Amino acid sequence: MNRNSSPSRNMLIAGQAGISYGGFLFGQAVRFAFNLAVARMLGEESLGVYALALAVMQIVETFGVAGYDAAAVRYVNIYQAEGRKASDAAGLAIRSALFMSLVPALLVMFFSAPLARLLNGGSASLGSAPLDVSAPLGGGGTLLHFALLSYAVAVPFNVVAMVAGHALQGHRDLVPKIVATQLIAPVAMLALTLLLAFADAPGPALLVPYTAASVLSCLWIWRQLRLKTGIGIREVLGAPADRRMKAFAFPLLGVSLVSMIAYWLDILLLGMLGGPVLSGLYQPAARTAGLLRAVLPAFSGIAAPLVAALQAGDESAETGRLYRLVTRWMVLLVTPATLFLMVLPEPVLLLFGPRFSASAPALALLAAAAFVQSFGGIAGTVLSMAGHGRVTFLNALVALAVQVALSVLLIPLYGTAGAAAASLGAMLLLSALRLLQVSRVLGVSSFSAALWKPAAAGAGTAILLWLCRPWLLGLGPAASALTGVVIASAGYLALTLLFRLEAEDRELILGKH
Repeated sequence: MNRNSSPSRNMLIAGQAGISYGGFLFGQAVRFAFNLAVARMLGEESLGVYALALAVMQIVETFGVAGYDAAAVRYVNIYQAEGRKASDAAGLAIRSALFMSLVPALLVMFFSAPLARLLNGGSASLGSAPLDVSAPLGGGGTLLHFALLSYAVAVPFNVVAMVAGHALQGHRDLVPKIVATQLIAPVAMLALTLLLAFADAPGPALLVPYTAASVLSCLWIWRQLRLKTGIGIREVLGAPADRRMKAFAFPLLGVSLVSMIAYWLDILLLGMLGGPVLSGLYQPAARTAGLLRAVLPAFSGIAAPLVAALQAGDESAETGRLYRLVTRWMVLLVTPATLFLMVLPEPVLLLFGPRFSASAPALALLAAAAFVQSFGGIAGTVLSMAGHGRVTFLNALVALAVQVALSVLLIPLYGTAGAAAASLGAMLLLSALRLLQVSRVLGVSSFSAALWKPAAAGAGTAILLWLCRPWLLGLGPAASALTGVVIASAGYLALTLLFRLEAEDRELILGKH
């Protein structure tokens, strides 16, 4: 590898990751607003119903995708020079994922009533008529029952949109995926929710927008796929089988499925043990911490095809440099927000209502877990793109087992804080395993001397926030949150500049190649 290509690769990563992170951040912010609207207008129980139904759908969609999202990125990128073969890889990935998604979606519809009872759906209402839990409607359906039925319709649309977006990502074009999943879907969902809520239709406001937004985003990205690659229904149905893709995708199905279950395990167990109200009180903390989690997919999305290409060319030294660079940039971005949420979780949650402030310890712990994921998460991408899907699967399985054990132990004792602590413990273990394995298997490390700078800037920012905490808590929730964000951002930026940027960072900012 010619080292002169490194600056141009840095620009590619930064440019595409900037678009991706900006899109993810916007999408998460709109979803934050959606959760805020549901909490304020429909109540914490309805928010819990939404969270529980969404948790089930995300797990089902992950099964439907079946690892073909990552397979599309890898093989479209590898076959890109061969034209037709790249189109076949994209078509096969979309067709396989679509067929895989239909069975679990139908199963959720068929078993929606017992599933709702298992998750302890509460006494929310449909439309303007109150729902009597003691006399189940239509064979045992609470609002959660109907949410599961409605959201299951969206599963095939979400799966097709996801794999089509990854196929375009394989061509190193992230924009369509970001627009579909982080702009069209969340904005449509929020707009429809507000419209129906103001029309005094709380049940439809919770049941309709998710599915309608999923259909809209799928249709948009399908059109983009057709325009940019020429792939249509005929190409999807006629794509020949590829055993290499199947062998690559299926181990990742296990990894993705276990990771998604782990991601939603806290919400699901809180629902099973405490009902949708407890899940609803926890959801704002989980969604707020999700703003931090946007960093990982933003960078891994563009790094994945680059790592795949470098590994195919047996360029481990350049893989290591790329790995350390992406890790440092992610740590730089996520540190100030993590510190703000750990030191000042109360004003953020008070925006949702007085009752939600009880989950402040959970938000602080989830912010810490998101930071750990940002530091060690890219290692999972490197392992997967290097062809070690089975290793990443075993890692995720071990972490899930630990999270289940900790959740069962801690949730009855500490409620939402116990669920968050279990998530943090599992994430610490998973990140440690990934970092160790990348070092042992590929011979590269994420640690570099330059990491002391964000660490030192973070320590100084944490002290500043802690000293300002008593004063900030005396302000109103909105003023306290906004002022805290400004203090954290300005303090961290000032300290980072004081310690001086790395040469690669200066080259990137100044545009020197």
